[in-house]
Amino acid sequence: MIKKIILIAVAGAFFFGEFAQAAKKPTYLEEANALGSIAGQGLACRAKKYHKFELIARAIVVSRAKSDKMQQDGLRAFNEGKVNAFMDIESEKFSNCDEVVYAFNRQKIFETVLYRNGKVKLPDGTMIIPRKEYDVSKLYKRDPQAFYKADEAYKNAVTEAVKNSKNQKMIKLEDANYADFANQFE
Repeated sequence: MIKKIILIAVAGAFFFGEFAQAAKKPTYLEEANALGSIAGQGLACRAKKYHKFELIARAIVVSRAKSDKMQQDGLRAFNEGKVNAFMDIESEKFSNCDEVVYAFNRQKIFETVLYRNGKVKLPDGTMIIPRKEYDVSKLYKRDPQAFYKADEAYKNAVTEAVKNSKNQKMIKLEDANYADFANQFE
């Protein structure tokens, strides 16, 4: 769980340039995935500022994209990060959500300024200008049922995985591809 809190801090530092000289700058897709991971943590732990974060994060992903394809890939990476982080926290039975929410609600990203035309001003003063103007207010519609929908999707996925695993043919160890090499580790 500590790694999740650290992810929030490290991702925030990357976004605002604190590690720009000390570490390799993340790629667009890595950044989108990290933003999604943080969003997933906030959603899973029902952070008060989740909806604001979701809007800001989506605006950053969309505004930084250099093409429609890049934007599509970025939003997919964002959603994958969000789903994976949500599932991780749910699988841990929401333990340590207090710490996650504490760190989540205090991120510098909440000092970001969004402009109606898609421009984004980060807390460090960096201005992100999108390749084409768009209405930021249409990126994310606040959904009070977001947690419950995600929770239901997670439970359905787990149920489906369990059902599928019961239908799988069991492979005996000696029949597995690696059985010939089993003794090499003894």
